[in-house]
Amino acid sequence: MSRTSASLLGIAVVAAGAAAAAQQPTFRSGVDLVTVDAAVHAADGRPVSSLKAEDFRLEVDGRPRAIASAQFVSQDTSETTPAASAATHFTSNEGANIGRIIVVAVDEAHIRRLEGKHALVSATRFIEALPPADRVAVVGLSSADRLTLTRDRVALRRHLESLTGIGDPMVQQLNLGVSEALEIAEGSRSRLADAVLRECGRALTEYVNVARAADETSGGRDACPEQVEQESRAIAQYAHMQAGMSLASLQALIARLKDLPGPKTVVLISEGMIVDPRRVDLAQLAAQAQAARVTIYGLQLEIPTFEAAQDRVSPTAQRDLHARHDGVSRVVGAARGAVFRQVGTDPRPFERIARELTGYYLLAFEARDGDRDGRPHRIRVSLVRRGGELRARTGFTLPAPSLAARGAELSALLRSLQPVSELPLRVATYAYAEPSARSVRVVISAEAGSRDTPSGTWLGFVLVDGAGVIAATATHQARDGRYSFSAVVPAGTYTLRAAAIDPFGRQGSVERMFRVQPAAANELHLGDLMLAAPPASANDPLEPFVDRVTGSAVVAYLEMHGSGQAPRPEAVRVHIAASESGAPLVSAAATTSVRDGGWSMARATLSIAALPPGSYVARAEIVARGAVVGRTVRPFTIGR
Repeated sequence: MSRTSASLLGIAVVAAGAAAAAQQPTFRSGVDLVTVDAAVHAADGRPVSSLKAEDFRLEVDGRPRAIASAQFVSQDTSETTPAASAATHFTSNEGANIGRIIVVAVDEAHIRRLEGKHALVSATRFIEALPPADRVAVVGLSSADRLTLTRDRVALRRHLESLTGIGDPMVQQLNLGVSEALEIAEGSRSRLADAVLRECGRALTEYVNVARAADETSGGRDACPEQVEQESRAIAQYAHMQAGMSLASLQALIARLKDLPGPKTVVLISEGMIVDPRRVDLAQLAAQAQAARVTIYGLQLEIPTFEAAQDRVSPTAQRDLHARHDGVSRVVGAARGAVFRQVGTDPRPFERIARELTGYYLLAFEARDGDRDGRPHRIRVSLVRRGGELRARTGFTLPAPSLAARGAELSALLRSLQPVSELPLRVATYAYAEPSARSVRVVISAEAGSRDTPSGTWLGFVLVDGAGVIAATATHQARDGRYSFSAVVPAGTYTLRAAAIDPFGRQGSVERMFRVQPAAANELHLGDLMLAAPPASANDPLEPFVDRVTGSAVVAYLEMHGSGQAPRPEAVRVHIAASESGAPLVSAAATTSVRDGGWSMARATLSIAALPPGSYVARAEIVARGAVVGRTVRPFTIGR
């Protein structure tokens, strides 16, 4: 069996009475994949889940790329989730309903005072309708640094009720629309002429010198045209400033979400914002959202044509609405989202978002030398044939590959108190007595992913004793998602934290608690029964199965130690049965080797080719002086 020691994960290893072996693990590279998430929805917003890689077309910087894989990821946390496994011989994150991360962000600067209350009522209903496992945060963009995820729906409702708009229209002397003010500020003479004719009562051409209209000695008739220009610039500057503040807050929110594992969703509630692509480069926001795996949906609130607080209607009301809508569309489009109009308390936009959140695709393509240069690259995803509405990331930025970067991601997963179930992860532990009466050798085995997981999954481990001291750590890049290592530790209670990241970027983590005890005097100490795949050659180490056994044969391995008057094993028989006390279905006599000091090891190979898939128990019986003096069992599952 593998006895490689731990490589450091940026965490100091503290030897607790005994150290693991000193050999460094071998890092084996898998396929270097770049992933992009894409969503395909039917007309009602429900994800289309039946597409394959050949149904998509992908281009990077205008050039086609072959899609290596297209995997549909279900995020429907309302589905009936299987109960967590009651098995004690291994621990898994499979079947654990961890829930999604959803943030409702209220863009207060772009919601007028006394407005938005109806939308927040709909947002409250949306949150209360989410499955209980989902973790949700409500935040005002003006205070995005105070982000708290919770499952407490009552607290979330109270927070929503406390939020209110803080954006008021700029005080104007003239009746200028936002859209025309923007164009005038950019130098449009035709828009200026229209505004001057309407607000000043005369055509622009009637003024001798617009720039000097306020100077009576120059022959200018009045200052109205100049006032139109100045007020337009002020309106434009105010709109750009408000948008800049909201975008900066939104980027700060994305940065806070980056350290949380898995995909995240932000629902942005706003009356709209002015985002001029000539002034605002959304490439940075897009890169941040891609790196943090954040998708942004926009809820644009209905703006009344006339309200009591206004004494006049904007002359360009429809163009203003379009300009604000276009700004939100650009922001959410950079983060693979969509914008919906919110009218009053209409629940349909939130219901649409809830349906869309239930699944997406992870598309993967092989990286080329120029992809990981830290620069933005354009990406375009389309469907080969019509099959739904497609939304995908529009770009990606990838740093140069780094072992340190991957180690940092694993470290963050291992430190997180919240388990992650995006990537299936199973771990098992085996304990064996050591020559030192106070030490035990623990073998840790892990399996990550499934059959469709590509080569190159990273695994990380931290073993912590009952006092909170780290006893061992390890990282490894596993070609087939499996890895085993051992550490010699004092007897006691331990917590194993394991984490995995596959080449798609999917993450998983799990925590297993176990206790190891040393051999007692004058008693036969049985180590844990281990099941492993037959090695290619007799000298190869065993790679233990965690639970699922594949192939036509399995190796059963057992270590025993007896001191003083403890019985000396004479033979070991291994059986496979349907239950712990069931009749043997397959049996084999183990080859036993005896060493000085009361040590012995038993090993048997059993054929399982005739056994159908299902749950079984391996049972080892130790015989001494013609009688069974000890038994140990190991449940397992046969899968094909």
